[in-house]
Order: sequence, then C-alpha cells, then structure tokens
Amino acid sequence: MTLIIGTLFFFAVGYFAYNFGQCVAKFSRLNKFINQKIFGAGFLVFYVYFVITNQEKIIDAFMAPLR
Repeated sequence: MTLIIGTLFFFAVGYFAYNFGQCVAKFSRLNKFINQKIFGAGFLVFYVYFVITNQEKIIDAFMAPLR
C-alpha cells in the first residue's frame, strides 16, 4: 500500500513540476525565445534528480508517520 501511495505522490509532484516550469517560462516571458515545454521538461529533470540524490532522506520522512 505504501508503494502505491509513494508512486502516486511521485507522479503527482512530477506533473506539478512540469506545469510549474511552463508557468515560469510564461510568466518571465522566456517562452518567446524558448518553447515553454522545454522549461517544463527541465523542471521535471531537476525534480527527478533531486529525488534520486535525496532518496534516503525522502524515504525516512515518508515512513516516519507509519512507525
């Protein structure tokens, strides 16, 4: 059950990071030079990198309420 919740949370935050990157591109008007989907993909790559590098801390924080 925990694996399902964690996976769902991972994809939900990843989707948010993708959309937030597009909003940043639109708000800063950088989408006139570079496609805003590239910014969304960049934010998504940064999010996945952040999760992979801090995987142990994230798992500990996620499991703390269940102990």
